[in-house]
Amino acid sequence: MKLYLSMLKQMLDLPTAEISEIRTHLDEAGLEVKAIETTEAKDTVFTIETLANRGDHGCALGAARELSARLLIPLRTVSIATDLPEKGVSIPVRNDTGLCTRYALLEMSAPGEMTPRSEVLVPGGAQQGRHPLVAVSNYVLMELGQPTHVFDRDKIQGEVVVTATTQEETITALDGNSYRVPTGSVVIRDRSRIVAVAGVIGCANSMVTPETRRVLIESATFDPVAIRKTARAMGLSTDASHLFERGTDTEQVVFALKRLVYLARGASGVVKDASSAHPLGLTVVSPGQREVRKITLPYQRVRDEMNLPRLNETEVTSRLKYLGYTLDPSTNPKQAVVVVPSWRLWDVSHEQDVVEDVVRSIGLHRVKIELPQREPVMPERSLREEVVGRIRTPLHGNGFHEVITKGFYTPTDIAPLEELSPGYLDKHVRISNAIDRSNALLKGTNILHITGLLEDNLRHGSPAVKCYEVARLFSKERHANSPFEFERDVLSIGVGGRWYTEEWGREESTEDKLLHLKGVLLAIGRGLFVVPQIVKSRHPWLHPGYQGELKIGSTRVGAFGLIHPDIKAAHKYRFDHIVGEFDLHLLMKVMKEFSARQVADTPSIRRDITLAIPTREWSSVVVQGIEGMKLEFLSAVQPVDLFVKEGEDVRRVTYRLTFQHPERALAHDEVDGWMAQVISHLEEQMKVSLAG
Repeated sequence: MKLYLSMLKQMLDLPTAEISEIRTHLDEAGLEVKAIETTEAKDTVFTIETLANRGDHGCALGAARELSARLLIPLRTVSIATDLPEKGVSIPVRNDTGLCTRYALLEMSAPGEMTPRSEVLVPGGAQQGRHPLVAVSNYVLMELGQPTHVFDRDKIQGEVVVTATTQEETITALDGNSYRVPTGSVVIRDRSRIVAVAGVIGCANSMVTPETRRVLIESATFDPVAIRKTARAMGLSTDASHLFERGTDTEQVVFALKRLVYLARGASGVVKDASSAHPLGLTVVSPGQREVRKITLPYQRVRDEMNLPRLNETEVTSRLKYLGYTLDPSTNPKQAVVVVPSWRLWDVSHEQDVVEDVVRSIGLHRVKIELPQREPVMPERSLREEVVGRIRTPLHGNGFHEVITKGFYTPTDIAPLEELSPGYLDKHVRISNAIDRSNALLKGTNILHITGLLEDNLRHGSPAVKCYEVARLFSKERHANSPFEFERDVLSIGVGGRWYTEEWGREESTEDKLLHLKGVLLAIGRGLFVVPQIVKSRHPWLHPGYQGELKIGSTRVGAFGLIHPDIKAAHKYRFDHIVGEFDLHLLMKVMKEFSARQVADTPSIRRDITLAIPTREWSSVVVQGIEGMKLEFLSAVQPVDLFVKEGEDVRRVTYRLTFQHPERALAHDEVDGWMAQVISHLEEQMKVSLAG
């Protein structure tokens, strides 16, 4: 924002003429000065860095108001026209969208020989070819922060309508360039075309020229988010959009027009001479009364924030009044009830916002170095933080490193996934205003990024890569298990290269690494105090012969395995990679609090059986089958040995069954009976026989 010293002096009696001191006051008031320059007319211009939520700081009035409160100097009101016409403009005006909160249209004469008041020409400059009323409009914007737009009345056809586009349209703007106006943008139309993109830029079809003799001057307020979206989509950033994006003042819409009429030499709305522009009509369309927002401010809160226990209440209220707040009567002398000014309704909604204004006005240099002592309050961990904390311990203990990958990818990246899962591309959320248009898909899976990370590290010489990421994925499909409608959190795991870097000899086989990863997943289950199972899986992006699914109770929380050969070929990976993706919200649901049964001091009895398991069958299936029998005193089932005889298509797996009674020693004949039931169940129900 360009702040002219001449403008500032019209509103404020500054206590100093030193530019360096004025700069210090601006900086301390929260208006950071980035540069200072001097014009040919010897006027000083400050370049101010404005905040994204402070539309009121984008003009001389906003800066003067901050300095007024900072220095406790009264603010002078600018001169305005004494009145405006009671009749409306000569054409109908209509507002058909709630995205325009107030709309005013002023009709004025524009004599060919007119000249505005002299002060307009100093900051704005009388540029060659610029219509005098456009110069006045620009001056009002710099002075009051209220954008206005000047139309040639004779080029407007039939009516003026504020509405939102229902489809993309193309315009030719004032700068002579063509732009696409996206669907849902607020625009100003006459009966046949768009004449301006609201809050962004006007169209060439209604621009004023030296031959213009009647004008329509627009003053309005629009929804900041709507203007920001439109400006970004069109690739434009104008002085008007810069202010509208930050929120403008609905109460200043008509005031700005009165100021404009005054500066155009129509001080009272009465024609003085032939060179005076004068108003012909005014129409104001407003959806209703503005909000009156009240906030209670305890004086002690300000004292605590600044560590100034003796801060006077009168100073607090005085600074609030200079900032534009009004005070309602309060029955409690220890607090003030403040009414938020209309130009701050966009960003002041809480007590802390008012405290911040007071603190900045008083000055941070008055805050004591010693901070007040307060008891630290540690918030309770959320369920998500709890489950991630339990997961990290076994992962870090097994050599995994946490990573952060990109949040986007291209349609080309997921082409192999689309081939394996037709329709997957259509489920993606696309960013409409992405800087890189080709890289605009929010990721719906983390498998690609994790696999790419593994490949890059292995190609750069890392012998072993084990990583994980807790990431958020997006989809057009609703997620029943997630608290977010179209988002979900996942735990992604990747393993590339060796598992153990300190071992000699060849790299572990794929089967070995899958078994190691299975052990890690079982350790994660123990950290969540649940008993996970590894069951068969048919994930389309994993190798059909090397994958499994993690199941806890009846809930399937995710799959892991070797990346599918088609994906490997499409991305030209040189290495085989093992990846896994698990739904974090499902893990939150199945997670249990720590509980332990009483330790029994009675002796346990262990029995081993060796079974012939098909080579491609999971050994855990047998464990699950035995546990499913729910034998009363069976306390544990675990595989303890594996032997593969050359030439056979089965594996000999030895399982150890542990029996224990909490109160007495078991008899061997009891255990023999249960073992007979187990063998019968395995042979008849699971078709697994004892190894010969």
